Parts: sequence; structure tokens; C-alpha cells
Amino acid sequence: MLKVLLGCCIIAFFCFCGYFLSKRYRQRKLFFRQLYDFNQRFLNEIAYYRRPIQEFATKYNYQGEFDEILHGYFSSLSGGAFDLSTYTFLKDEERVFLHDYFQMLGKGDSMSQKAYYSSINDTLQKWKTSSADEGKRYEDLYVKLGFLCGLFILILII
Repeated sequence: MLKVLLGCCIIAFFCFCGYFLSKRYRQRKLFFRQLYDFNQRFLNEIAYYRRPIQEFATKYNYQGEFDEILHGYFSSLSGGAFDLSTYTFLKDEERVFLHDYFQMLGKGDSMSQKAYYSSINDTLQKWKTSSADEGKRYEDLYVKLGFLCGLFILILII
């Protein structure tokens, strides 16, 4: 009975480890989905309502790292530092792109902003679909690998 309980604990621990290791892919998927939605909403905002950028951003609730980055950007407008280096799930190319993206936000006339944000829409769509595909592929894979490693350890112990 003790071996069965210990075996279940080992398998559960390794499944949790697999779930923990797949966190990066969940973060990327959520982040790029929200970034794409934000870009679409911003394009609609430029075309129709034209509210101030901070009022527009508070209209919608965002989650996770995108919300942190958005708040970090708005705090940098009042004198803080805007740093993306702490977000390890982003690649270097994406960090540079996002820095430029947020630096252009709310700057210039509406026509130039609409042209700029419309032109990067395809890139955001591509990142959104690729992060969703990676998430589908690797999230389950890490959990399954964790289960198999736990099962392997259990077999070695017994």
C-alpha cells in the first residue's frame, strides 16, 4: 500500500514538473493573443473613437505578462523605466519589436499610426498562430514526458 501511494506521489510530482516546464508556452500563447487583440482594438480606436491612450487601455482587462508590460509602459510615460528584459519567454527579436511597438503607441497623427499598426498586423497574427501551435505541441508533451519520467522512476524503484 505504501509503494502504491509513493508511486502515485512520484508520478504526480513529475507531471507537475512537466506542467511547470511548459509555463513558457502558456505565457507566450496568452501574451501574443492579447497583443493581437490589443492591436485590433487600437486600430478601431484610431479609426472611430480617438480617446486618449490611457483611457483606451483601461477600458479592457488584460491578464498576465501583457497586463504587466502595459502598466510598465504607462508608468514609463511618467518617468519610469520600460524594461522588457525580465520576460524570459520573449525572444530578443520580439523584445526589440515590442519596445518599438510601445514607443510608437499614441505618438503622431492618427493616419500614420493607423498605417504603422496595420502594417504590423500580419506579424502579430503570425506570432499569435505560431505561439498557439507551439503551445498545443509542447504543453501536452512536457506533461506527458513528466508522466513517463515518473513512471520510469517508479519502475526503477520497484
